[in-house]
Amino acid sequence: MGKTLRPVTLPVLAITVILAITAIGANASLTTYSTSASFDSATFGLTTQNFSFLSTTVGPGGSATVDNSLNSSTNNGFVLPGNIAAGLDIAALTNVGGDLALAGPNVFGIGNANYMVVGNYTNSGLQFTFAPGVTAFSLGVLSEFSSVDALLSVYSPSSALLGSIVLSSLPTSGSGAFIGVTSGGPIGSVVLAAPADGASFVAVDQVQFGSAVPEPGSLLLLGSGLLGAAGMLRKRLGW
Repeated sequence: MGKTLRPVTLPVLAITVILAITAIGANASLTTYSTSASFDSATFGLTTQNFSFLSTTVGPGGSATVDNSLNSSTNNGFVLPGNIAAGLDIAALTNVGGDLALAGPNVFGIGNANYMVVGNYTNSGLQFTFAPGVTAFSLGVLSEFSSVDALLSVYSPSSALLGSIVLSSLPTSGSGAFIGVTSGGPIGSVVLAAPADGASFVAVDQVQFGSAVPEPGSLLLLGSGLLGAAGMLRKRLGW
């Protein structure tokens, strides 16, 4: 049964996010980042999606439920065309109507700092689907309404599992816990699953996606290859 966000009073908890890769496919390698600074140094030209546009339709402390999914063409009265960046689709893992909740800062007094998107059914989770070419993403992740562990699974465009990451003790207030991932191959989608405890909701207040920066060693190999090819061409042409 679906549940709209409801007020719950909880003590403020000290939050630690522990990242652990539990499975990696043979066709790609995943690297995780727990800070935006380290992630930024490994990526280039990312698209950043936050949900501050909800200030005009949901407002601080407000909430609304909408159907799947959210993308650049969504027009449901709360999310308008162009509010969601091209190349990103956000959906709940359920699809029965009213599957997503849109929440303003400090909704029901729980202390979230930013506008966010929530899986509106307990334990439903969220899925993020990317356009072709994405090799890096980050999320700001929260839990409603109790601090829980969640599982983040990364899939290739062909739906092969590339790896799973455990997110421990997600925050229930403030900004979302940062998790960044880069991949040695293309990323098609990411699933954020809540624990099956019958009471947990997972939420995001920011999504980034784009390309990972090649490692310096790879750039050197590429440069060496280009220089070698140029040398061979000069010899053939007699330069």
